[in-house]
Amino acid sequence: MNSVLSGVVKYLPVLAAVLFEIITTADAAATNGMMGAFNCSQPPKFDNFDISKCCRLPNINLGSVVDKCHKHVKSLKSHNANYPAYAHVCYPECIYRETGSFIDGDIQMETVRNFLQNNIEQRDKIIVPTIVKSFETCMTNIKNTMQARGIKSYPKIDGLGCSPYASMVYGCVNAETFLHCPPEMWQEESSCNVAKNFALQCNPLPHVPLPMI
Repeated sequence: MNSVLSGVVKYLPVLAAVLFEIITTADAAATNGMMGAFNCSQPPKFDNFDISKCCRLPNINLGSVVDKCHKHVKSLKSHNANYPAYAHVCYPECIYRETGSFIDGDIQMETVRNFLQNNIEQRDKIIVPTIVKSFETCMTNIKNTMQARGIKSYPKIDGLGCSPYASMVYGCVNAETFLHCPPEMWQEESSCNVAKNFALQCNPLPHVPLPMI
């Protein structure tokens, strides 16, 4: 397996993973509410801080899709029983495929938009435009970066069970949505604000590493 992808196999770059990886050392920024320039090599450290609580995640009806994708991931040779199925790099591709949003190796934006609008609970629909915009921003950025590198597509990786493309989009969308979370769903706390400002400065688009092939 490509060495660049070996680390990706273990962890899906979901919101918590993307942002906690850059918030692991240094001290005190959260307590004094610093919002100025950060030293990106010395990110703030938060004790007992759950970053997933900063932007309330919407309730979304995925029906039987979750169970199907858990079974699919566990059937892959690359599955590691030490980690949950949703942490596998192939999990997002399965979710998108089972919801009709992933066809011929690419995300179908109209399907994504309709699925979100029809399956997110009414009280959470305010975040739908943010998520849709995150998809559009991330896909444009990732595809432009791929084009600049001469990469037409990310093929299915032998031994992995999928292409890494869907998980790259998934990780980017989660991070981008976090950064642009609607005020109605944002937890206005100093730790959350510091985390967001640090990520804005130090974790630019596409927010996740793009493997070279």
